[in-house]
Amino acid sequence: MTILEARARAVDLHDILNRANQAYYELDNPDLSDAEYDILMRELRSLEVSFPELITPDSPTQRVGSDTKVRTMFTPVKHPTPMMSLDNAFGLSDLEGFEERLNNVMGVKNVQRQYTCELKIDGLGINLVYKKGKLQWAATRGDGETGEDVTENIKTIPSIPQTLTEPVDLEVRGEVYLSRAEFARINVELEAKGAAQFKNPRNAAAGSLRQKDTVMTASRNLKAYFYACGDTRDLGATTQSGMLERFKALGLPVSSDYAVVDGVTGIEAYHQRMTAARATLEFDADGSVAKIEELRLQEELGATGRAPRWAIAYKFPAEEVLTKLREITVQVGRTGKITPVAELEPVNLEGSTVSRATLHNQDFIDGLGLHVGDTVVIRKAGGVIPEVVRAVVEARGSSSAAWVFPTHCPVCKSELQREGAHHFCANPDCAAKQYEGIRHFVSRDVMDIQGFGDERIQQMIDAGMLHDVADLYHLELSKVAALDRMGEKSAKKLLEQIEQSKNAELSRVIYGLGMPLVGDKVSTLLERNFPNMAAILAVTKEQLAGISGLGGTIIDNLLVGLASPRIQKLITRLEQAGVNMTSNAKPIGTALTGLSFVITGTLSKSRDEIQTRLEQAGARVTGSVTKKTSYLLAGESAGSKLDKANELGVTVLSEAELEVLLLEKGVA
Repeated sequence: MTILEARARAVDLHDILNRANQAYYELDNPDLSDAEYDILMRELRSLEVSFPELITPDSPTQRVGSDTKVRTMFTPVKHPTPMMSLDNAFGLSDLEGFEERLNNVMGVKNVQRQYTCELKIDGLGINLVYKKGKLQWAATRGDGETGEDVTENIKTIPSIPQTLTEPVDLEVRGEVYLSRAEFARINVELEAKGAAQFKNPRNAAAGSLRQKDTVMTASRNLKAYFYACGDTRDLGATTQSGMLERFKALGLPVSSDYAVVDGVTGIEAYHQRMTAARATLEFDADGSVAKIEELRLQEELGATGRAPRWAIAYKFPAEEVLTKLREITVQVGRTGKITPVAELEPVNLEGSTVSRATLHNQDFIDGLGLHVGDTVVIRKAGGVIPEVVRAVVEARGSSSAAWVFPTHCPVCKSELQREGAHHFCANPDCAAKQYEGIRHFVSRDVMDIQGFGDERIQQMIDAGMLHDVADLYHLELSKVAALDRMGEKSAKKLLEQIEQSKNAELSRVIYGLGMPLVGDKVSTLLERNFPNMAAILAVTKEQLAGISGLGGTIIDNLLVGLASPRIQKLITRLEQAGVNMTSNAKPIGTALTGLSFVITGTLSKSRDEIQTRLEQAGARVTGSVTKKTSYLLAGESAGSKLDKANELGVTVLSEAELEVLLLEKGVA
């Protein structure tokens, strides 16, 4: 694969995974199965390993959960300790790689460790805080940093104690789930009422916990199991299995399906047992989880940006089914890429009806040797919708026919251009590209212009009212009001939303331009480092290279995008319409550039507050102490990170000493 092909695929994967994260974490309406999501994430990681320049700050591989704001239906709650995700394994080789990475971090070779293996319950992640044994609050995972306060609903779950058996302080994590039997009962009731049914137990559990009416939540018979805590130092346990036993002693429900095993072979044996027992479980599970048994070692190993190093999720294999390939159609994406899609005989796959599957590109189709009319094997493992794995050639009939890739865009009829494995529509005025660009611009994560559904956007394009995003700011009330199913009141409200969007942050405007690989995080970096859009348009490669977080590929794409006559014209029209082009962000300083900090222990200020201050001055804040760490900020009960810093000769600072350092560096 060339870098051009890899870049195009990475853009697609970013869009797919970001939409999937929002659907899963915020809307409780997942559009990808876990297996499908995992394969896509694995593909993106593989691309980033092969082409490191594709790694971007806004990549789904670099963060936990949805990157959009936590919904306002419930009060936002900041987790005292971030709720991280887990890296995944899909086979024995992945487990061996996991253990090898552990040994590399520890500086040893061929060491076999003990692990606690647990089932990975397919429910809703939850965080509970107890003070002196009394439940203070409960929150959903959210984006990993901030969740939704669902305390009153949690109190309706009988198995969760509101008072522990001992007056301890505890931040405990678990999974709220719905049994398969209860899921079936609820869907029967919904069907009888003519209401939409839940797709799966996880979806039902999330929807039930987020009810404003606690009586409704109580009627759903939710259950919970607990398996982790935010801070283990005062727990009174030294091992993961000891933690689970401690939870039980405190009155917290714990799954009995856990086991302490030796090494990778032990993990594999446990996983195979659970795979065989999967169908008989009370709840849905999508795999098992292996965790280092020693809590001290867990703390020492620390975490990467999104996942702990000491744990891994081992996923159950995806289901495969047979169906018929009726025909192949093509779709035009936001960047103009043409994607072939398999139109399938509808078939049930992992609890949902599947009738379409991505075919990626011409090379993918040729590699499988697909003919229209073939019997094919599909699984939920490789696209926005499930993927065709192979054709059953021996079942091919005489009516099957090879498919030829079209030479022209199905929407605008422009001649397609081929770049590597992919075909593109290069026409900037293609209606499909216009639609996707406007849809992106008005979305909540970008300019947040409410009232624009997909049908409304298409309706305005068809009416000749919208050709690009700048046209949004030239819409006329009388013409909008005359649209079908609109009216003057709705039109006024829509135009008010558009007017309000003129005051959006500059980073949102940059993101809304739709330049390849320029997502919200990259846009935020640009806003922080430049005073206005004019400065960004005049930026040099050398200036961009000096910004931490911008890789070579991003810089190249950004420079090409900013030099594009189309983008420059769009920016000019947006500015003339009154859209904000000035940065309101506090620029990142350089006083601490080149220095790295680790924060540990109990401090007078929150870690987030200290970290933000350090990063705003140009420092890098990490979670693990290494030889490259410049300073360790240590509060009370600093633990193993302090020991590691002393061992490596890393300078240790108290809060007072940090203030002296910052004063010397000129940091306010």
